[in-house]
Amino acid sequence: MEQLIIPAIIAIVVAFFSVYGLTPIVIKALEKRKITVTDMNKKEKPMIPRPGGLSIIVGIESSLIILYIFFPISEILAVILTTFFAFIVGLIDDKKTMGGWFKPLALAFCAAPILLLGAYDSNLDFPLFGSVSIPLLYMALVVFMIPIMGNTINSIDVLNGVASGFITIASFALSICLFILENYEIGVVCLCLGFSSLAFYKYHKFPSRIFPGDSGAITFGAAYGGIAIIGGVEASFMMGVNF
Repeated sequence: MEQLIIPAIIAIVVAFFSVYGLTPIVIKALEKRKITVTDMNKKEKPMIPRPGGLSIIVGIESSLIILYIFFPISEILAVILTTFFAFIVGLIDDKKTMGGWFKPLALAFCAAPILLLGAYDSNLDFPLFGSVSIPLLYMALVVFMIPIMGNTINSIDVLNGVASGFITIASFALSICLFILENYEIGVVCLCLGFSSLAFYKYHKFPSRIFPGDSGAITFGAAYGGIAIIGGVEASFMMGVNF
């Protein structure tokens, strides 16, 4: 645990300040290129820059890469790859609105790193009922969970600050669960997600200066879902979705 403290502090600081510092630059770049959408939540209907996924992915990925340098385990690498692939899916949808089939199918493939790296435990733990080993069914569940969480966060991104605010709260809560279970490395991974979303919330909360877009919202959701899977806390994942 002691050897994790310094790398964790470095990663968390990078996660927060890279998003906090990069987002204003992204805002100006999007405004300059007139890549904006109407904010229907405000009476004046101002034009707001979108998407802000670039600053989000930079914050999450840079912090996780730092952790991976210190702790080169397959679980961290799986989150790095799954999150990056999900960002690409969202970015494609930001650039050109795809059909309703695109995101669920594409996000299902984003779960591949988790499966290929074996960064999961097929023993599914149910509160009150104990553990059940379902190897093949669990693999299908992994493929199912990433699209569900990615699209869930994307679907709630309808009000200023909701998507980033939800992920901030959910990530800190999930981190506590992971630390209680003594899964310290993945707990820090989850903190990196939480501090990245917290930094973005500064600009996303009402009155929003930027929207995350599909690339940002899907990145948040896929990262959270991936962490829940590799951390073996799927019950917390389900509670997050229901919330």
